[in-house]
This record gives sequence, structure tokens and C-alpha cells, in this order.
Amino acid sequence: METRELILQTAIEQFNALGTARVTTNLIAKEAGISPGNLYYHFSDKAHIIREIYEHMIRAWESAYEEVEGEFMPNDALENFVKVNFELLWRYRFFYRETVALMNADPLLRQRHIDVTQARFQRQRLFLQRQAQQGVLRFTDPEKEMDDVLTIAWIVANHYLIHLESLGKTVDKRDFETGAALVMKVLQPYLA
Repeated sequence: METRELILQTAIEQFNALGTARVTTNLIAKEAGISPGNLYYHFSDKAHIIREIYEHMIRAWESAYEEVEGEFMPNDALENFVKVNFELLWRYRFFYRETVALMNADPLLRQRHIDVTQARFQRQRLFLQRQAQQGVLRFTDPEKEMDDVLTIAWIVANHYLIHLESLGKTVDKRDFETGAALVMKVLQPYLA
């Protein structure tokens, strides 16, 4: 593994385990088995590392979107898409746990996240429209219901971890499987 990628993977592991506030660049370097100087050769500071991880997140989500945006969409595409999204939420759970704080601390990350989120919301809307056109989903009032359903599913997906942790629960990957099932329950009344 290249040093830059090693730093990012180590940072993700540490951020997920301890939170970004408790993780220093020195800790990342130590856990990666490199010197702090080597880390600083690749990244100017912790914010730079977080922004680069965010770009990795975007690329990972692009793959998930590309899989469901093809010409042919199998019947289980919706459920698979939800599951893949939860796998990515699990992989980058520190970000969803700390989104607002990270955005407040870094204006560059804030604007990038807002832009990406708005674009992603529109892509998911188009995905639901295609599912409706193919008869997988049915809406009585598509213009209104689709945005409402998408907003509820978005909130459940992106904030389920925070909800569990706010109750004092130690979250594990099984909880995200439950989260994926909850999103499918939101969509169930609209499944054909």
C-alpha cells in the first residue's frame, strides 16, 4: 500500500474508533508506522486528511450510483442500493457521526459537502423515478410523495448511527443492517 493510502486508511480507522477530535496527526503517523514528517509530506494537516477521505467517499458512492443507473435495472436494485449505501455509511461512520462539526470547522469541506449532497439527492430522485417507471414503485402523487419519501429515507440512513449512539449503544455493523431494513420499511408502502 502506498504511504498516502496507508495514511488515509489509518486515519479512517482511528476516526471511526475515537472520533476526529481525539485523533492527532501524530497518532495517525504512529498507527501507520511512519514518521510525522512523512505524514506531513503527503498532507498539510488533519483537515487536509479529512477532505481527502471525503473525496474517497464520493468516489465510492459514485460506484454505487453507477451500478443502479445503467440501462437495465433488476428488480432488487433498490434493496441492493440501500444495502451498499449502508455499507459505505459503516465504512465512513465517523463522518456521519460528526458531519455538522466537521463542516463548521472547514469551510472548504462544508461547501463541497453541500454541493455533493444536493447532487446526490437529485440522483436518488431520478433513481426513484426510474423505479416508478419500471413499476417497482408506485406513487399516488409522484411530485410530492417522491421528495417526502426520499427525505425520510435520507434522514434515516444518515442519522441512524447518531440516534443509536445518543442512546448509549455501542454500534456495530449489524445495526446498519437494521438501518437498511428501516429504509426499506419507509419505501415498502410504495413498492408495487
